[in-house]
Amino acid sequence: MIIDISNTQFKRIFDDERLFLPISWSGNDFSLTLEELYHLYQVRLYEIIVKDGIQIDYKSINRCCSLIIKTVQSYLNGFPADAFDIFKNLMRILMQDPLRLYRKSIHELFALNNYHDPLNLYRVVYVRDHVPYRRTRVFHIPYNLRSKVSTTRYSIAGYPSLYLGTSIELCEEEIRHNPNDKFALASLFKLERNPEFCDTEINVIELALKPQDFFEENNNQESSKRRFDYHVINDREIKNSYLLWYPLIAACSFIRVNKSDPFAVEYIIPQLLMQWVRHELADNDRKFDQLIGIRYFSCASYRASDMGFDYVFPTSGKQDNTLPFCKVLMKAFKLTTPVYIHEFDSLLECERKLRNMPLDNVKY
Repeated sequence: MIIDISNTQFKRIFDDERLFLPISWSGNDFSLTLEELYHLYQVRLYEIIVKDGIQIDYKSINRCCSLIIKTVQSYLNGFPADAFDIFKNLMRILMQDPLRLYRKSIHELFALNNYHDPLNLYRVVYVRDHVPYRRTRVFHIPYNLRSKVSTTRYSIAGYPSLYLGTSIELCEEEIRHNPNDKFALASLFKLERNPEFCDTEINVIELALKPQDFFEENNNQESSKRRFDYHVINDREIKNSYLLWYPLIAACSFIRVNKSDPFAVEYIIPQLLMQWVRHELADNDRKFDQLIGIRYFSCASYRASDMGFDYVFPTSGKQDNTLPFCKVLMKAFKLTTPVYIHEFDSLLECERKLRNMPLDNVKY
């Protein structure tokens, strides 16, 4: 267990830009790149231990680094099942000291007398024609069209997930939208807040913290679209937990070298993390439906990483052969009818339009 660390000591660990996220790398040897990153991180931790006498659970952090490297090596050697078994050992260590969990269930908000959730999320999808589309077109890819689900950072090929962003600009950056090539539809998503309709237990794992976010000058920039509140940045427990979670967040935050290649080594760890999330959902026998999402910063580019927050929610629950969509996600979200982005003078105007449109659940 990490006992305590001051703001100054925490910043001394991360004041090296080589530890900043996301990470651009050469594309030559991912395992070796991780080893070099973790060695630098461990050296900086050890300097704090020796010079300041701070009690840090260096052994657990070192163990996490080692498990991630072994996971990658096992996967690249052609043993994905063994890689997942190793990864589960990593998560057992991390979940003993969770970083941060955003509880989004309606009954939990009511218990806190917080009936309003200001979270606005957007989804942008390509279309090649200009016809009126229903809400289903911007929902997750239907089960019967699994062949169209490509490999993405937090989901494997063939397994649908719902990817959302906090702005249309960020969503466009993620899909590399070229307005001269294809049309783009956008919808606003909100979590369902009618307890009579949705009793789903919704939790979101926080992976969106970069080391540089803890530096006050970065977090307070007027133009920042991913500012954290004072409590998150200055909470000592969060800082303590972050030291343990940093190796995992870093391993999930490498910018993909070649987006045209069919396999992305940068996606090994985030995809195993999503597999672990789905494994947890399958193993838990709960009264309510459960949905676990992940909040993270974009790794499409350095620029995109500062444009807001991305969310991913995997399809979950028992699949109904009569429905092409996830029943849990259908209950958990309301969304607007999609609009064509090019019909607006600006992305902000498009967002304003969507915020004033009626929301409804996906009907099929």
